[in-house]
Amino acid sequence: MLGRSLAAAFVACIGLTCRAYAQDAGTRTSILVASLDKTKYKKKEKKDISIELYVSITNEAVIHDAYDYGGDYASDEGDYGLTLHVERAGAASGNGHDSINDRRMSFTLKDASISGALLSGTKVYENGERRTFAAVFVNRTVATGKNENEITSRETKFGMGFIQPGEWSDREGRHMNETRRVFLERR
Repeated sequence: MLGRSLAAAFVACIGLTCRAYAQDAGTRTSILVASLDKTKYKKKEKKDISIELYVSITNEAVIHDAYDYGGDYASDEGDYGLTLHVERAGAASGNGHDSINDRRMSFTLKDASISGALLSGTKVYENGERRTFAAVFVNRTVATGKNENEITSRETKFGMGFIQPGEWSDREGRHMNETRRVFLERR
C-alpha cells in the first residue's frame, strides 16, 4: 500500500513539474514575443510641407511540431544566420553567425531544445565565449504608412525572433550598450 502511495505521489510530482515547466516556457514565450514588437511614428513639418512615417512591427508565436522548425534562417542584411537541426522529440542543435561590433562571429548552438514556440540553448562562439540563447518562432508582420490609419503596405513572414543584448560600436566607433531585436526569416 505504501509503495502505491509513493508511486502515486511520484507521478503527481512529475506531472506538476512538467506543468510548471510548460507554464514557464509559455510565459517566457509571451514575454519574448512582446519584447520583439515595436511601433515608430515620426512627423516633421516645415513651412507648407508635412512628412509622416509610421512603422508597426508585431509578432505572433507559431506552434508547430518541433521537427518542422528545422532549416535555414537569416536576417535580411545577412548579419545573423542559423542553420537549425531538430529531432522529433524537440532536441535541437545548429551552427550560425552573429554580427558583434560589425564583426561576424560564428557559433555552435548546443544543449538546445524546443518547447512550444520557444527555442532555448547556449551559443558557443569561435572564441570560446558562451551565451544563453532564447528565440521564439513567430509570424512577423510589418505595417508601414503615413500613420496608424493610413497603412500603405503590410507584409507577414515566418521565422524566429530574439533579443541580442550586448555592447556595440557603431560605424563611427562610438561605444554603446544596446539591445537589438533580431528577426531571422526562414529561407
